Amino acid sequence: MHRLTLRIATKTLFGEDINTVDSTAGEVLQEILKCQKSSSIQLFPFDIPGLVFHRYLNLLAQYETKIKKIIADKRAKGINDNDVLSMLIQARDEESGHPLSEEELIAHTGVIFLAGHETTANALTWTIFLLSQHPQITGDLVNELDSVLHGEAPTLEQLHQLPLLERVIKESMRILTSVPWNGRVTSETTELGGYEIPKGTEVVVSIYHTHHMSEIYQDPEAFKPERWETINPSIYEYNPFSAGPRLCLGATFAMMEIKIVLAMLLQHFRWEYVPGQTIDRVGVISIKPKYGLSMMVRSQDREFSNGVGNVEGNIRETVKLP
Repeated sequence: MHRLTLRIATKTLFGEDINTVDSTAGEVLQEILKCQKSSSIQLFPFDIPGLVFHRYLNLLAQYETKIKKIIADKRAKGINDNDVLSMLIQARDEESGHPLSEEELIAHTGVIFLAGHETTANALTWTIFLLSQHPQITGDLVNELDSVLHGEAPTLEQLHQLPLLERVIKESMRILTSVPWNGRVTSETTELGGYEIPKGTEVVVSIYHTHHMSEIYQDPEAFKPERWETINPSIYEYNPFSAGPRLCLGATFAMMEIKIVLAMLLQHFRWEYVPGQTIDRVGVISIKPKYGLSMMVRSQDREFSNGVGNVEGNIRETVKLP
């Protein structure tokens, strides 16, 4: 799933297939994130060989060099393409009329590149896992896809004719949201829950816990796509892409990407869970399977009950499984 979403992100961001640009930029970003999660970065922030902070700085330098090369190549080829990087290069500040600086281009590119494949890969992984353990839902979904798409890729119009697909994805991102929390800084002194919060205070919001509140979602640990037929939570009660003015700018793109990928994969293949794995959810910035998640990929034979059960790991604390 990471490889697939990385290819999509690369094509969308750079206008090139992963084989024609330096795809290792994505791998370097992953290593940077791993370093950021290390407690030793905070304890020993020294540029000394052998320390994580030293490796972190080297990785940042590598990433910057790679993105600079990609930007330079894009400028050399011309910037009249429809990819995101071309649009960023052409963008102008509304007030000054100045283009983005190289530093700003590198920063924006990094955020979009990372967010464009990491969280989507996790969402696809968790959704396929949940479907592998709920054969009735999977069967109903495949029937819907076949009746509308007949084995083909969906058009934009057809995506609106797949209500169960929409409910499955929304429920998956509720119960196993890719990004479990976000932070906001108060722009002025305010009050929250009877407490005064000074201006400039960082407030951390747990999306994960919000999505598992029984006051909002009945039987919150159950995977029930049908609940979306009758509920309509506010954007602050259901916010896998955050909410408000800082809503994820790629939310619409991500939903479309997930729908198209699942529609194609499920029509042609059955994804069977391989028993004996330990599925532990882990993550600081995003939730993913700690040890990866292996599936047996078979032709779509509709034997959806195969591979159900025998799931071990702390994933059972998050979702009810057979």
